[in-house]
Amino acid sequence: MIPFVVDLEDERAIELELVGGKGVNLAILYQQKFCVPNAFIITTHVYESILNNSEIKNALSTIDNLNIDNIAELENISNHIKTIICNITLPNDIIDLIFKYHDKLSQGANNTNLHVAVRSSATAEDLPENSFAGQQDTYLHVTKENLIKKIQECWASLFTARAISYRKKSNINYKIIQLAVIIQEMISSEVSGVAFTANPITGFHNEVIIDSTYGLGEALVSGLITPDHYEILTENNEIRRKIIGEKSLRIIGKTNGGIETLITKDNDRKLEALSDKYIIQLSKLVKEIEKIYNHQPQDIEWCFMKENFYILQVRPITTLFPIPNYASNQSGLRCMISFGTIQGFLEPITPLGESTIRTLLGHFSRKVGINRNTTTEDDISSNPLQHNIFKSSRNRLWIDITGILTSPIRSIFSLSMIDTGMDKIINHIKYSKSFPIKSMFKTYMYLMLFVIPLIFKSIRNFIFPRYGKNLYMNQMNKYHEFIDRGFKDESNRSFTNCVQHFQTILSVLPLRLMHYGASCVVPAVISLKLLQKLSKNPMDALALTRAVESNPTTEMNLILWKITILIRENDHILKLFQNESTANLVKMYKEKLFEKNIQFEIEEFFHIYGCRGIGEIDIGRKRWCDEPQIILEQIKNYLKILNPIDKIHEQSKQSAYEALTRIENHLKWSFIQRPLVNLLFNRLKILFSLRESPKFHGIIQTFGKCRKELLSKAQLAVDENFILHSDDICFLYIDELQLLAYDTDHKQYTKRNYWKNLIEQRQIEYKKQMSCKRIPLILMSDGTTYYDASTIPDDNKDRVELMEGEFLGSPVSPGIYEGKVRIVNDPINSELQSGEILVCTATDPAWTTLFPIAGALVLEMGGMLQHGAIVSREYGLPAVVGVSNAKNIFHNGQFIQTLVISLISWENCNSKTNDIKLINLTVSPDPIIVPGLVSITITIYTHQNFTSPVKAVLSLEKEILIGYFPVPCFSIGSCTYEDLCTLCTKCNCSMGTGEHTFNLPITIDSSSWMLSGNYQAQIDLETSTKQKGCVKIYNIFLKTKK
Repeated sequence: MIPFVVDLEDERAIELELVGGKGVNLAILYQQKFCVPNAFIITTHVYESILNNSEIKNALSTIDNLNIDNIAELENISNHIKTIICNITLPNDIIDLIFKYHDKLSQGANNTNLHVAVRSSATAEDLPENSFAGQQDTYLHVTKENLIKKIQECWASLFTARAISYRKKSNINYKIIQLAVIIQEMISSEVSGVAFTANPITGFHNEVIIDSTYGLGEALVSGLITPDHYEILTENNEIRRKIIGEKSLRIIGKTNGGIETLITKDNDRKLEALSDKYIIQLSKLVKEIEKIYNHQPQDIEWCFMKENFYILQVRPITTLFPIPNYASNQSGLRCMISFGTIQGFLEPITPLGESTIRTLLGHFSRKVGINRNTTTEDDISSNPLQHNIFKSSRNRLWIDITGILTSPIRSIFSLSMIDTGMDKIINHIKYSKSFPIKSMFKTYMYLMLFVIPLIFKSIRNFIFPRYGKNLYMNQMNKYHEFIDRGFKDESNRSFTNCVQHFQTILSVLPLRLMHYGASCVVPAVISLKLLQKLSKNPMDALALTRAVESNPTTEMNLILWKITILIRENDHILKLFQNESTANLVKMYKEKLFEKNIQFEIEEFFHIYGCRGIGEIDIGRKRWCDEPQIILEQIKNYLKILNPIDKIHEQSKQSAYEALTRIENHLKWSFIQRPLVNLLFNRLKILFSLRESPKFHGIIQTFGKCRKELLSKAQLAVDENFILHSDDICFLYIDELQLLAYDTDHKQYTKRNYWKNLIEQRQIEYKKQMSCKRIPLILMSDGTTYYDASTIPDDNKDRVELMEGEFLGSPVSPGIYEGKVRIVNDPINSELQSGEILVCTATDPAWTTLFPIAGALVLEMGGMLQHGAIVSREYGLPAVVGVSNAKNIFHNGQFIQTLVISLISWENCNSKTNDIKLINLTVSPDPIIVPGLVSITITIYTHQNFTSPVKAVLSLEKEILIGYFPVPCFSIGSCTYEDLCTLCTKCNCSMGTGEHTFNLPITIDSSSWMLSGNYQAQIDLETSTKQKGCVKIYNIFLKTKK
């Protein structure tokens, strides 16, 4: 029999569906002998029976079609539902039962005039995944006379406008939520507050945060006062930080029921509500409570009276990102980086995708001597305790890099090429002394067995780049023949054999990529690094990557453009693409209704690139071949492009050779360095494209073939009714897929419900995690969470002062561009228009087809070798990465300027008479907008007497390139200053040697024929005593006003 009312000590008081989340938590603590005010709970059975009313049902049905953005409609429906619930007449037997338990509570408290708190307790409240904090109402100091009324109001609070909106946004159906009501003995608190058993901002688990105030806690939780604030380190019970709040108000109970607000006396405002002794005592108490919940951080409401603490509510801190589990053999502090950030894909990964990636990375790490104590069985396992390095949290992968941070090689470990924010955080962690260096002799020995052959192969491929590239491609062709043979083999007809071949493939691929791919990529990356060192402007070296050969991503776009040209040249097909819906075009493509040559080219595109897709690193995600509408929609967008993509590529290559010329012209020892620069450029051009190849030709094409075969064999499980759809297997780990294949092949029909239920649970969890948009870059096992690098202190040398409206990021592709913003969360539904600035979190190859349309790129995360950075350089798009929170800073249609340049560089001219040395230089504004005034500020140093007058001639010039060859520079502005002493801002011209700062203005008017672009300046100086100096300035970007 389901009870209507239960006490806290009742064994059924810990049943969630009966007493709700808050009720369960109070009952658990009460039964564990923690000091919880006594209470009884009106169960959800009463709520359910009361709401089983036709009038209420009709009112509730209006929620289904409610538009929560219509505030007036939302408020009207909410008020109507609440009014009906509050006007219901409760059955007498229910009222009598409630009063019976109230009298029992009064007797236990020895108080005939007992006041109680009436608190809601929903079945979807105060749970690890949803806290619903503050969604339902609580009533304090309620008398027996008002008890039934407040209970009804408590039920009605489930349908406040705020609660309805919250559930709709969280995709939680009100029909599945039941509400219990807690009737709890009221404590006349001297002090109240909240305590967090982990820092809710940083996530740090070894810290308790306490806020306290006088009287009841209502003033604090309602935000009416500034409480006392404490931060306590739990390792040594030390109060790390204390802030005494004003506590201007206090709320207390009235003797006849209800509450009143009093003004706090001035003297009391300056005093602590609780002494340090009690703060430490409370800190220990809440950590003991946390242990009851398996050390999961909790948000606890408490009160204090007569030297005793009482626990009023406990709920999980749901805003903290869950920390991946320790493996069974791990202990101590661990550091984990986001695999999704590295890949530019932050959505959840399916269980099959997760275990596939873990298996690939596991084989690789064991080969290089890392993670040697694990096996393939650990990689494919669904048990998180077997995952040593590649862990999971919220359906996302995390890489445990603790081994690197505790090894001597950590000093050379860098993530700057992958994500600048992540690298900044790692550098901060490395020097925080949290990870002492350990001896790892055996690991180094294994690592050397990999590194030494890699070095020799890399040297070979640097000397013979064509040989290395051809060898790699030949090996990849043989590898794909091996895949195809295995799936076509007659002995691999069963589901089990298919899964076994899939596992064999995952063990072979890492070795191929390590032996043949890495030795091609290493010399390419080293060549780029050396070119950056040799270049006056490192951005010129990056521009050289625009000339790389046979990049698979670039080739994909060119093939798609070729299809676009064919469609443009065919009037009939062109009209179809202009007028028909994408769905109709897909239908025509599948029925082969396009003209023969166009049909063939589209099919060929899908044959090669159909394995790609959004989140393609997850084998469980659909591919373009599954969703051809994505590509056909992109062809529609390409038809709107006026500037041909093939010409964009040619222009991009041209700019690479222009950059090469600039590098050569600025070499100090041209005779020696020029041949080296050309050699490095040649290696970069041949080998750098292979940076993308291992992922595409290796991983993505492999995933495409394996996914197709696994889904085909999974149809056997569908036919035998083990699963509902073939792609349900994506929600199984590989070890589970093995078991499903066995059960299918051996017709173990008793397992049917097991597999269906397991997959359904995983799908629900996966869908829920899709709504999690804010993903940390780095997690620490002590709970510390880094979402970006904004909290990491800057070194003085790196600090950049920003003006209002300026935002800082890392330049990855040079240039300047002005245009409208388009914020894109999903490349399928991008609505990106030609020339707009693409702003997004990160990109993977599925986004590549948007690049020819965009005018510039702004990413919230990424680095020099992130996908978006590489492709933007190939297209010549200005690109900035690491602009934290960019999608919230900017908005669609906003007109912004994307400026991607390195700092203006300068040098003292090579001259025997260069007596005056430049030690600092700035140019303002940057970039220079013309027509307008340009201000160049210089600080010079002279070793001899500095005698007036000092004459200066400033000239601004542009170098014009014809082909790859520069023609003489043309001056577009110049100015002569007869005596700089009149402009000196930080000097005394009567003084002798030392530093002297001048501001040199130069006006460029509209009559100048200049065009936007890159300029040089030269300043020639001469004193009255014939001291001379010459300064050359590079990379001054000018932009014409529109």
